[in-house]
Amino acid sequence: MKNYQKLTIITAILGMIIPFIGLFLYFFINSFIGIPLLALVVGWALLIAVAIIAINVGAIVASFKLKNTKLVGAILIACGVLLFALIQWFAIPALALFVIAGIMAFRDKNKITDVKEKIS
Repeated sequence: MKNYQKLTIITAILGMIIPFIGLFLYFFINSFIGIPLLALVVGWALLIAVAIIAINVGAIVASFKLKNTKLVGAILIACGVLLFALIQWFAIPALALFVIAGIMAFRDKNKITDVKEKIS
């Protein structure tokens, strides 16, 4: 596993903890109310939580499935910028870590260092 992949997975998992907790609490409280009355109050937060999860999952998928490291670097930087545009100041740590991971992906030379990859 390359360094930018490690940093991406750490950043994405940490970034998905709070939205998953928020979604869980939303559905838990909504199950007691019975009517989606809570959506009138925090419906926008529910949509933002789903978007945050989608951006973080997209970063993980791009980091591990794409072989073109230049494209991966651009996608990781775009994920950081999208998170910053979505939740402003709360996304500064994610923005910084995704930009660092994107720069690391840009600088990666696709060297074969794993013994299994050398053999096959």
